[in-house]
Amino acid sequence: MKIIFAHDHKLRYSNGKYYTLGGLSDSVTNRYTSIFDNVTIICRAIPIQPFDKNIFELKNRKVNIQAIHSNSLIINRKKKYYIKELVKESDAVIVRLPSFIGEIVYKYAKLLNKPTLVEVVTCPWDSLWNHGIKGKIIAPYMWYKTRKSVKNADYVIYVTKSFLQKRYPTNGINVGCSDVELINIDNDILNLRLKKIHEQRSCPLVLGTLAALDTQFKGQQYVIKAIAQLKSQGIIFKYKLAGGGSNTYLKKITQKYNVEELIEFSGVIPHNKIFDWLNDIDIYIQPSLQEGLPRALVEAMSRACPAIGSTAGGIPELINKKYIFPKKNIESIVTLLKELRPKDLEEMAKENMQTALKYRKENLDIERNKFYENFKTYIINRNNF
Repeated sequence: MKIIFAHDHKLRYSNGKYYTLGGLSDSVTNRYTSIFDNVTIICRAIPIQPFDKNIFELKNRKVNIQAIHSNSLIINRKKKYYIKELVKESDAVIVRLPSFIGEIVYKYAKLLNKPTLVEVVTCPWDSLWNHGIKGKIIAPYMWYKTRKSVKNADYVIYVTKSFLQKRYPTNGINVGCSDVELINIDNDILNLRLKKIHEQRSCPLVLGTLAALDTQFKGQQYVIKAIAQLKSQGIIFKYKLAGGGSNTYLKKITQKYNVEELIEFSGVIPHNKIFDWLNDIDIYIQPSLQEGLPRALVEAMSRACPAIGSTAGGIPELINKKYIFPKKNIESIVTLLKELRPKDLEEMAKENMQTALKYRKENLDIERNKFYENFKTYIINRNNF
């Protein structure tokens, strides 16, 4: 059985080999190749960048990469024809939306009467609206396209439990199942976190965010400004930012607001070191302007880390509403941080640990695999009809 998986994911390439920053690692592609015989990935690819670190080579032998070697959103006629031919040769398509390549593959799948499964991972309106003038121009178009595609897809998998379902309803068979993969969760994690909270006395609390540094829609700039306001009131918090991409913009913010000594840029954290990094911070903060269901937040919660976050996307599905603040609202961040007490941190640690247990890899794998198996049966029945 030949399946196409399509998304705007940007692979890196060098000397005929493809690499990922993690979004399409072998552990991700195994979700598809464990169910389907042959998987062709249609995505974008650009040369390895100087700041690309801790990238992973794609080694899954059941995966065939058919990359669009372009950074442009525009897909020319020749490439569209090539995509159409790939869809024609396939038995079904899986498209991750929102994405321009995904929409092209979806269109041809419908024209050629191929079974379709859509993975909805974020809201295109929220995402694009926060990308300047161009984003605001494209946002209504992508909102409409995504909404239409999701509604008419045969199968749909959402990464949220309710947020994306409400914005992008479907007539197809659907399930809410996060793409987070949590392993090695044990009782000692919570005990160690509670001990850390109890032992916290005079040292400033350390906030942390794990997200790309070169895009403003992750919202780290608002936390930096909040820390500056708190500093002016004699209240000191430190802030660690981990993630890839250039930190030039965020560094300028720290300089402008005179909080350079309170901000630490940790760079890209190797995957096997992320939990250690999360263990070292006191409060995880997800200040995003747009999200699906943020993986980093769930990973932080799996370390029993107290967490606060914005109203974006599926964040309110994860965190107690007492610890949610409106997007971009610096004053709300300041007020929330000022009012936190040790008992609040203990409460968050316990609640977050319980929530994270729902996202164990083994549990989600069972649910996800069952859904893909049902889709496979649907494909077979369609082709035999």
